Amino acid sequence: MTQGFRNLVTAVLVLAVAAVGYLAYGTYRKSEAGNEGIALAGDTARRLQEALGADPGRASAETVQAMGEHAAAASRNLDAMRRRNAAGKPELMDALDDFVLTGREILVRQDASHRFRRQFLASSQALRQHMRADNRTGAWVREAVQRKERVEKDYRDYAGAAEALDKLLESFPASVARLASRLKAAPLVDDKFIAEARKRSNAALKQATDEMERIRRIAVPR
Repeated sequence: MTQGFRNLVTAVLVLAVAAVGYLAYGTYRKSEAGNEGIALAGDTARRLQEALGADPGRASAETVQAMGEHAAAASRNLDAMRRRNAAGKPELMDALDDFVLTGREILVRQDASHRFRRQFLASSQALRQHMRADNRTGAWVREAVQRKERVEKDYRDYAGAAEALDKLLESFPASVARLASRLKAAPLVDDKFIAEARKRSNAALKQATDEMERIRRIAVPR
């Protein structure tokens, strides 16, 4: 075997070893990205379970704070998901991304719904108290009008957030099913749990809507 041929064989072997190493590293990175994506989806699912189990009709300050924390964490999960290397696993990573994205949007709307409901309850109570202190002066009338307008705004904000939340909850089972079809150990959220959350949210919105209708019947002198 000539020196040139030996050098050629050595070069080919080095390239082959490098190629195998590169492929092995690529496979490792793909697996690592998938595992990290699954962990992020699992954390989002856990937060959804906690947040959607809360009663929207009793939006305490502590609950609102917890909702905000869940929404912020879900946003971080989504950012982290999108920084992962998804090469070679497009279907799984796309399903994970869709699950985390939809979960994040649900938590953001849930947070907004609770906050706006608290504002609506506070402003409607303030209006009723003001009406009971009726003295019919010009200042009283102006404040009554302002308070009623504030109630209207708070109700619109709450209703908008609650309706957006309902649409997301309606579509979420499709995201869950998409991920489940690509991952045996998928971080699932049960469809019945989602349906129950929708029912509670819609009941709370109806309660607020009925209250708003009663408030609109309050005669405020102009």
